[in-house]
Amino acid sequence: MIQLPLLILSLMFIFLLAILLKLRHRRKALAVPEGREIYEDLQSKGRILKSVELGITGKPDMIIRKGKDIIPYEYKSTNASSPRDGHLYQMFAYFAILEENYPGLSIPYGVLKYREAAFRVHNSAENRRKLISILDEMRNSDGYVVRNHSNRGKCFRCSFREVCRQSLIKPSGNPHPDDPHSRT
Repeated sequence: MIQLPLLILSLMFIFLLAILLKLRHRRKALAVPEGREIYEDLQSKGRILKSVELGITGKPDMIIRKGKDIIPYEYKSTNASSPRDGHLYQMFAYFAILEENYPGLSIPYGVLKYREAAFRVHNSAENRRKLISILDEMRNSDGYVVRNHSNRGKCFRCSFREVCRQSLIKPSGNPHPDDPHSRT
């Protein structure tokens, strides 16, 4: 009589252990840092975080807390042999946003995970200067930026596609007719 409940408990324990090991393996495969997940936006349920000081907002895919460290995590569905510049600036922005939103905690690095590679991006004074420089450049432009690609997919996913004078997905499929910098 006592053996059946013990057998059931043992099987439940083994089943739970298998689930935990599978989750741990998945975290490791995705290069998610060790620690407790305190924010998640992989399924668009995270709130928008902002830096009032810099006037920027962002939604990292995940934020991990380990002790007094906060680690932003960003997943990209493409492959890359090294971090792409735009993704680096995105991570630099997350550093600034998190420093403002989590005072007293440190943000030593963030993780940029591509399909087949992961990169640690270190939070440094130099990267903060790069972020501020690019923000200043953007704010001091005349509102006109030259498109730097010929990829319709990038335009399709861009939040500025409706107002961009160089969008590759305008109703006609061509850049804006009065665009002096047209590449097509």
